[in-house]
Amino acid sequence: MISLLRGKVAHKSLGKTVIDVNGVGYGVTVPLSTYYRLPETGGETELKIHTSMKDSSIELFGFHSEDEREVFTLLISVAGVGPRLATNILSYISPAEFASALSSGGLDKKKIPGIGPKLASRLTMELKDKISGLGIEGQAVKRAGVIEDVVSALLNLGYKRAEIDEHISEIERISAGGSDIETALRESLKVMRRV
Repeated sequence: MISLLRGKVAHKSLGKTVIDVNGVGYGVTVPLSTYYRLPETGGETELKIHTSMKDSSIELFGFHSEDEREVFTLLISVAGVGPRLATNILSYISPAEFASALSSGGLDKKKIPGIGPKLASRLTMELKDKISGLGIEGQAVKRAGVIEDVVSALLNLGYKRAEIDEHISEIERISAGGSDIETALRESLKVMRRV
């Protein structure tokens, strides 16, 4: 069972990537949220992997964050939700938004392709208690706050938005590491100064 891949992006196209790990290329299906965070071809990346085994094939699904993988695993535990639909859902909604929509009962209002009122109701009924146990909503809100504060501080220090966006995946990684704002800003400044 493959749980993590760390290597270079050998190829990427919308929703798909090939990760070169020491000369072996692994084809991985990714949600758009992860796809847009991938570096350019040749850049180093790390993906959390869910391995789906069927009678005739093995498919790898990759995620930028552990929260995404956990939500994906919960989604495919629901009858009628396969890996493709779960990936599609995560392309349109973040794990924190999904957790919030489940707890408020407003998943059907999110207008996610492939989720009609019946499926939204079933997902809410089956996953509401399970997802609250993961604590995704609170963690994600805290991380988002740190990222926003770091970006705001960098803008106040005179960095342009375009410069920050070029390094946003590194800044998010630093901020998601449980750092306080001061540590996250210090590490993010090191990233910005390398330019």
